[in-house]
Amino acid sequence: MSSNSNPIRLARTPGPDWTKTAANVFLGHTVREMRENAGLTQKQLAKEILVSSPTVHRLEAAETTPVRRTVDSVINYFKPGASMRDTLTMLLSRALEPEWFQHRFGDCTPGYLRRLLGLESMAITITTYDVRLVPGLLQTSAYAEHIVRTGLHLSEWDGPELELRLAQRAERQERVLGQAAPPQCIFMLDQSVLGRKAGTKKTMHEQMVFLREMADLPHITIRFVLSGRMIAGNAAAMAGSMAQLQFGRGGLPDFVYAEQYEKADYFSKPSRKAKDRNRPLTPRQNDYERHLQLLLRIQGEGCASPAKSRRMLDKAIKRYS
Repeated sequence: MSSNSNPIRLARTPGPDWTKTAANVFLGHTVREMRENAGLTQKQLAKEILVSSPTVHRLEAAETTPVRRTVDSVINYFKPGASMRDTLTMLLSRALEPEWFQHRFGDCTPGYLRRLLGLESMAITITTYDVRLVPGLLQTSAYAEHIVRTGLHLSEWDGPELELRLAQRAERQERVLGQAAPPQCIFMLDQSVLGRKAGTKKTMHEQMVFLREMADLPHITIRFVLSGRMIAGNAAAMAGSMAQLQFGRGGLPDFVYAEQYEKADYFSKPSRKAKDRNRPLTPRQNDYERHLQLLLRIQGEGCASPAKSRRMLDKAIKRYS
């Protein structure tokens, strides 16, 4: 759904319950806003606080864990009010702590997935598209075990890797969908997922039943992308998994996550001031709009209705019974 489709959507207020990744991203976003409001380039700010330009870039882009000395220098230079100073200090403190998956699941968490895992529990709206499998947030334990096992080498089947990956997936589901105020989720699955067998017939039956139960929840919508639909020159069929995460006005920047084999790209919603709105988008900004429009077209042109999608699940349940 469009980032502007719900103008009254409220952001989650920054606080100590934020994830490390969310605090890191919001800290960098706030520093960039202060710099831009002061009319400074990254190079100019770097010169003023006696660091390198790449250091300022990494801080604003949240590419690495922030350095306390650098953030303290930013605060001392801009001299924000007491409330903003407290917020920045709190965000820095949280950003220096480990993410939920780092200690136990660090070795089995691919680098390209870490930002998504650190931010998705903070989202207000999540819209996803999966072309090959049931998305991880909706997988049953048996279905997930088959998917994870087939991705491991035979020598790893009896080791800790399998159990760790399954435990991580279960904790991820609980953190996102099991929280007191879960995000509104739209899951778009290619129709082929209904017929692509993962594990035994019983495994597929349990997975289809679970999807049907989830489809009845008020905060979850499941829709199947019909195989006979052409969307944007059939770009949807060639895409990997995609997701748009929205965080509300005044919160984290919305972004689109686009996953391919063993890698992923993150495209943030452009932050454009009124004076810049008539300027053409940069290639990176255009990537966000392009991926978002593809998600919107899949949802608008390719999907069965939620009601029809539930009927498709009913048929799949009978087929695997």
